[in-house]
Amino acid sequence: MADSNSVTDEVGYAFVAEDLTEGETSFEETEDLRIWKLPFSEAHQMVLDGEITDSLSMVAILKLGRMLRI
Repeated sequence: MADSNSVTDEVGYAFVAEDLTEGETSFEETEDLRIWKLPFSEAHQMVLDGEITDSLSMVAILKLGRMLRI
């Protein structure tokens, strides 16, 4: 799947992980990231409400929602 609206050969991958343990973070100076912990159903609703707009994230969340029958 290409996640750009122009001509590209870019490929995006999404992974589902469960039962993770939080560890230390080590962001680079140029990274401006926020980590959110929320139930999957809330992230799914955020996509439907237009609050999550990154195309790869949207597709992954909606596909998993369908698989889980949310």
